[in-house]
Amino acid sequence: LYGKLILRKKTKQLSQLYIHDSLTGLYNRMAYEKLALPLFQKCMGESRSAGIMFIDADHLKYINDTFGHDMGNLTISSIASVIRQHCPDNSVSMRYGGDEFLLIIPNVSSSIFAEKLRTIQEHIHEADFPEFPGLKISASIGGAMLYNGSIEEVVSRADKLMYYAKSYKNTVAMDEEVEYEKTLLDAPTAKP
Repeated sequence: LYGKLILRKKTKQLSQLYIHDSLTGLYNRMAYEKLALPLFQKCMGESRSAGIMFIDADHLKYINDTFGHDMGNLTISSIASVIRQHCPDNSVSMRYGGDEFLLIIPNVSSSIFAEKLRTIQEHIHEADFPEFPGLKISASIGGAMLYNGSIEEVVSRADKLMYYAKSYKNTVAMDEEVEYEKTLLDAPTAKP
């Protein structure tokens, strides 16, 4: 009996490690199917909205090449810290890969979601690094609202909006506010 309890506890610990990013403490991409998809399905089933946000660190290659990979990791950790501080408890925040983050905020209005995107972007830019005076980090953020349709469509829209924002750097682009060509939404998403 004691052996089974220990095994159960260790299995639970391993499953938590499996879905968490070791650098940031946020969920990782493995958590997408376990947490994000059920959250979307719940919102759709209850006819509730959700905001989907893609965040990409600007100039991370430059930071890594100029200041070293420890500073690059500190940049990623700082962005994760801002995300944790400014997202509601019922949201799912994950490091989606490299310097990209995906956030899902359920039961949020479009106006509150837009405000949340700007707040996160501003706080990322305000991050202070005493060991590197004058260094400012920034992020490009794309946001899309889920009212209906599939999760894949909304995630794809948020991703494309993030790439649109990336062309300007340190910018927020939300599907209800940005005037962009239809081809932007129809274009395939380029992933490294």
